[in-house]
Amino acid sequence: MAKGAATSKMGEITTSTIPQWTYSHVRDRRAQTLLARLRKGHTYLTQRYLLTRDPQPYCDDCLVPVTVRHLLVECPSLIEL
Repeated sequence: MAKGAATSKMGEITTSTIPQWTYSHVRDRRAQTLLARLRKGHTYLTQRYLLTRDPQPYCDDCLVPVTVRHLLVECPSLIEL
């Protein structure tokens, strides 16, 4: 990458942290979109503050920023769900 060039968050996320995935078993476009947004961590719940200029939401129990990964994998208070 050229010096000073902007990096793409999308490219960074899909190439470095998410292995290649296919949706051959999912025929529904809406379900494909939902799964892709969850894998990228881009949901209204976790990104709304960027649109509304509200403070970033934090987990009430863990006091860390609310992310899809935190909600689905890391948060001890949501493990049983």
